Amino acid sequence: MNSEWVYKELGQKIRERRDDLGLTQLELAQKIGLARGSVANIEAGRQSVLLHQFLTLCSVLDLDPCLVLPSPNIESEEQIEMPENVRNAVQKLKKISGKIGSEKS
Repeated sequence: MNSEWVYKELGQKIRERRDDLGLTQLELAQKIGLARGSVANIEAGRQSVLLHQFLTLCSVLDLDPCLVLPSPNIESEEQIEMPENVRNAVQKLKKISGKIGSEKS
């Protein structure tokens, strides 16, 4: 399975939130303990993110990890091949994050 789309979409969400908060790549990098170049590569989707880095990014950027995780449009014609258990997990995360979001309102 080609996973490039995951990192590109994740990077875009991270960049948008960083911009919303008025942080530079260097400021974000210092807060999460990475080099500025790593932040640039993550935002561009060229660098994968380890789980602990992802959670740190979400914490620093005040993002719900469930809402930041990219998910394929399972109903689209451009369906991405994935094991059934992964597809089910993605759908469960969407349901959970929807419930959490409605409780916060």
